[in-house]
Amino acid sequence: MDLGLKGKRVIITGGSRGLGRAIAENFLLEGAVVSFCSRTASIAAEDEDPRLGGEVRTDGVEQAEQKMSAIGEVYGSVVDAADHEQLAQWVNDAAETMGGIDVVISNTSALGSQPRSREGWQRQFDVDILSAVTLWDTAYPFLKQSGESAFIQTSTITAVDYHAYGEACQSYGALKGALINYVCQLAYEYMGEGIRANCVSPGPIFVKGGSWDKIERALPDYYDENVARQPSGRLGKPEEVANLVTFLASPRASWITGENIVIDGGFTKYIKY
Repeated sequence: MDLGLKGKRVIITGGSRGLGRAIAENFLLEGAVVSFCSRTASIAAEDEDPRLGGEVRTDGVEQAEQKMSAIGEVYGSVVDAADHEQLAQWVNDAAETMGGIDVVISNTSALGSQPRSREGWQRQFDVDILSAVTLWDTAYPFLKQSGESAFIQTSTITAVDYHAYGEACQSYGALKGALINYVCQLAYEYMGEGIRANCVSPGPIFVKGGSWDKIERALPDYYDENVARQPSGRLGKPEEVANLVTFLASPRASWITGENIVIDGGFTKYIKY
């Protein structure tokens, strides 16, 4: 299926690694132009884990841009999503470079750092909530001008279902839940201007070098418990989430807005209506 994304101009935060990287690659494969940002410029070879092997998506901006340029037109920038002036400047610069913006993927998270501390909650608020607000506020004029645009927020099943992983899930889940509410409000207010807004909430996704890879090595019993909860007997793949995101951003999903779509292979057990 041709998703109609050829030539679309896409910005992605947290795009050098993990889900953001898989999403960026998917857009490039569809013929879109991608600008992404991440906090880390480069990861030195001596910092790489020799046990990982295979396809590893833990690059800094420089490595990610170099590798993805083999797929399509891509621009990487070093940006701290907690620095909202810097983030807003990046959005404007990306729009100037690409000639506009059609799709925004808000994908950064503090991931429950410094749990149960005021500093941890503030960091989660700055990186998750306010970065999304800054992205929307800055990109809105370009999205409106596009006339066929999309804003997609990556959330988490932890926002809608209890997922026991110590204290870290408290601020992470609570503020990702707030983002679902925020994006739903955007959807209702701006559909009339041709801008759709949706959330995607993944369950556990295994990425080489990512959080679940580290959990498998550090907490094997906890990892095995989560795999056992999966009806398929495996964790999700980043490509599976990326496929959903690119579809939602495309004109093929023109009648979908204001939704939070859980993508977890049946991991969560609540009745979803």
